[in-house]
Amino acid sequence: MSELINLIDFIRKEFNKSLNTFSIPKDPKYLYDPIKYSLKSKGKRFRPIIVHLSGRNFKCDPDDLMKVSLGLELLHNFTLVHDDIMDSDDTRRNMPTVHKKYDIPSAILAGDGIFTISQLILGTIQNNSNHLLQKYNEMVLEICEGQALDKQFEGEDKLNLDDYIEMVKKKTGALLGACLSLPAIISNENSEKVNELYDAGKSLGVGFQIHDDIFEIFGEESVIGKSLGSDISSNKNTAIAIVAKERNKVDWSNLTNQFDGKDLYKIRKFLEENNVKTKVEKIADSYFLSAFKSLKNLEIDEKNELYGFFKMIQERSY
Repeated sequence: MSELINLIDFIRKEFNKSLNTFSIPKDPKYLYDPIKYSLKSKGKRFRPIIVHLSGRNFKCDPDDLMKVSLGLELLHNFTLVHDDIMDSDDTRRNMPTVHKKYDIPSAILAGDGIFTISQLILGTIQNNSNHLLQKYNEMVLEICEGQALDKQFEGEDKLNLDDYIEMVKKKTGALLGACLSLPAIISNENSEKVNELYDAGKSLGVGFQIHDDIFEIFGEESVIGKSLGSDISSNKNTAIAIVAKERNKVDWSNLTNQFDGKDLYKIRKFLEENNVKTKVEKIADSYFLSAFKSLKNLEIDEKNELYGFFKMIQERSY
């Protein structure tokens, strides 16, 4: 495990070095200052780490892997900038969100710029470039569909868990699927392997997002780096909310209507006493197991670095 931790730290350090030295123009400041601000926070870099660990299995060129990881992390930042506007979140990674630091028009434009830069980076990769960009753009469209479903589902009273999971596979899982599968594309792996990797990422994304749903209520703001309770304030249909309604719709509705945006004690108590938290944790674990199964289908087992990192993601604490 110590070797894996050292490898992850090395990848994170090298990625941050590449991102910090990446040239971003100075003018117009209205566009580029918010972009630079959005990239200041280092984050956990889960996605670049997955790119590099996946690529090591297929003997990818390290320079190409760095380009893929830069492109996908920039895309991730683009989604965060726009999501924070749509969700009215004020804090991201212990910093004011871009639209709070600047304004909403600046943040929208910055997100558009980040997305474009991401494509320009990936466009410099020579191996299977057409297939790479095709898969990339298919993934981006899935993310947009997922975000659209997320907004569409807000306030829907009869949403079921299957609908929610399908949304998460698109919004969160598609990007993780790309982190796993794009390195396979540039190393000329067959479509069956590429698709299996993409599916593994989608399953990982569901487990990851459901854990985030839990952290958003039971976590510590200083640890997770964003404001707590915003999903409740926005009346979002998360896995927690859907299962809570199944348990006791009237009491859950009363609690969320009375929520002041700060004090989560009563909500946490309800979720624990009604076994909502436990059930949702089990659902998350089932999707992590599905991701591990996909990896094993590709002969990526417990001894593999990528498998080990999946376990680390699963075992995140709050």
